[in-house]
Amino acid sequence: MEFSLGAKTGGSEAVIHAMPIGAFAQMQALSRRNDEPERASRPWDVDRDGFVIGEGAAMLVIETLEHARARGARIYGTLAGAGITADSHDLVQPEPTGAGQQMAMVKALRHAGLSPADIRHVNAHGTSTPQGDITEAKSIRAALGQAADQAVVTSTKSMTGHLLGGAGALETLASVMALKERIVPPTINLDNMEPGLEIDIAANEPRRLPAGPLAALNNSFGFGGHNVAVAITNENITD
Repeated sequence: MEFSLGAKTGGSEAVIHAMPIGAFAQMQALSRRNDEPERASRPWDVDRDGFVIGEGAAMLVIETLEHARARGARIYGTLAGAGITADSHDLVQPEPTGAGQQMAMVKALRHAGLSPADIRHVNAHGTSTPQGDITEAKSIRAALGQAADQAVVTSTKSMTGHLLGGAGALETLASVMALKERIVPPTINLDNMEPGLEIDIAANEPRRLPAGPLAALNNSFGFGGHNVAVAITNENITD
């Protein structure tokens, strides 16, 4: 991707307030595991019952490689490409086949000049909703094909909750650091995995990534069928 000199990008959200909580509760999107809040966000677990609202923010500095090197910046990774689609299936429910999500990932790979075999990690949208988690597993498998067998998938929302407008930035940052440190963070609270997912999930324990070039996808899927996938590599990083 081309950027003019440097720019800051990120996201933040503060929704721990009666109105948005009441709205999400009314649509039955939130987990009701109130007696164990630390275990309520459980993507891909058969006992998941909705997402957990989180608050937070993340910011990244994105600039051309030349600009970063000229100012002696510490480089954490390379933003290689992105893909955007809109399936407009429903206000809150994902399109069941995951076709729009799949196409966002395919577009990101094409934009980045990567093949499915290059992807070793996927930071999934993974919100801990009954339908959303299954649909995303299907879309990852469809986008990567057999190469999905070597891509370690995780949902950091199991630990942070869903930051809504801040989720994409935080999870992009997590994806960058996963490649830099060669460690995929775990999906916690995954005690009883949904059967038949056909993706390799880092369940409850971090997973080590191999030496050499690495690439990852970060998925963010919003209400109304807005789908974004970002491709990241560990090229050009500095110690």
